[in-house]
Amino acid sequence: MSNKLATLRELATYLGPGFLISVAYMDPGNWATNIAGGAKFGTALLWVIVLASTMAMGIQVIAAKLGIATGKGIAQLCRERLPHPVVVVLWAAAELAMIATDMAEIIGAAIGFSLIFSFPLWAGAILAGVASFALLGVRTAYQRGYRAIEFTIMALVGIIALAFVFELVLADPNAGEVAAGLAPSIPNAGALYVAIGILGATVMPHSVYLHPYIVQDRRQRLVAASGDTEETHRRHFRFESADTVLALFGAMFVNAAMLVVAAAALTGTGIDTVEEAYVTVNDVFGGHASLAFGVALIAAGLSSSLVATMAGQTVMDGFLDWNVKVWIRRSVTLIPSLAVVVAGFDPTSVLVASQVALSFELPFVLLPLLYFTREESLMGSFVNRSSTTGVLGVVVSLIVVLNVWLLYSTLLG
Repeated sequence: MSNKLATLRELATYLGPGFLISVAYMDPGNWATNIAGGAKFGTALLWVIVLASTMAMGIQVIAAKLGIATGKGIAQLCRERLPHPVVVVLWAAAELAMIATDMAEIIGAAIGFSLIFSFPLWAGAILAGVASFALLGVRTAYQRGYRAIEFTIMALVGIIALAFVFELVLADPNAGEVAAGLAPSIPNAGALYVAIGILGATVMPHSVYLHPYIVQDRRQRLVAASGDTEETHRRHFRFESADTVLALFGAMFVNAAMLVVAAAALTGTGIDTVEEAYVTVNDVFGGHASLAFGVALIAAGLSSSLVATMAGQTVMDGFLDWNVKVWIRRSVTLIPSLAVVVAGFDPTSVLVASQVALSFELPFVLLPLLYFTREESLMGSFVNRSSTTGVLGVVVSLIVVLNVWLLYSTLLG
């Protein structure tokens, strides 16, 4: 018993990086796709969330392994080991993904502020931008002590999770319908579009870039305390894998709860936007439910925005060896988001489109991850097994095929 308690206490010291990553898997883009999926198709696409979350767990564990084994991130390894023209293309794709990601985060938080405080959307967007800059103070604290930002993000994740536990209790979903939603099915072409959007919202490119970077603090401390040995890194990898799976399992629950609540409250109403969902949740479940919905949306948007800024810095520093000030980095990706709001685009449509765009970026980060983690000269004893490489190859291929189909359908269908 004492050994188990000691192990649990040690595991607790490793909890953090996985939760930083997990906010990318419950950001406002997920809200838009999950609400659209639940409202239009009931629980039929629940299996997509489970599948995508399972894929995400495996991908993030491998990304963390890369950082633990090499002490470097994907972007830095690309700069060091790939031809310069390829690096430029990968960097450009990553930056576009960062803009799409930040657009989802800021618009999501803006919707939350505008709904709760009855602001116009542009005012909510400005408030979201100001709040995101305020959170950069936590990012500065991260440079002095990693736990500050981890505890902040874990608290925000807790708010989101509790809000959807509350929503799920009020929704009281039918167990049979939930179970039916776990059986793979695609009702029509529209469902496939939303399913790919869910995939794009669940497996996030910036989280794959970020994960190898945020395990470095513990890696350095462990090497200083126990030496740069395989056993040190193996122990780190075991605990980081547990941290990642635990955090992403929580994110899967939140995403599934979103879709199930939308299916319970919105099916047959013709409603599939975040704003209309807020009003309908208020009508169906009461004011406390809509307040929880709005607060969780703000927490999701702001926490995800902070993590996306960290990922953006990692991308620019890794690909180009440029260390840009964090407030400049924040401004570069914030401006397009504010422009979209001011231009009057439908925010929910922008959220869904941003997630589909992110699914196109996934191969640009997953292919380098696959390439590097199969190289024994780089990974040493942490090199992927043939079976791991095969499974990851199938995942990447599936994403590419789905994206080609989506492009074909969008342009010619």
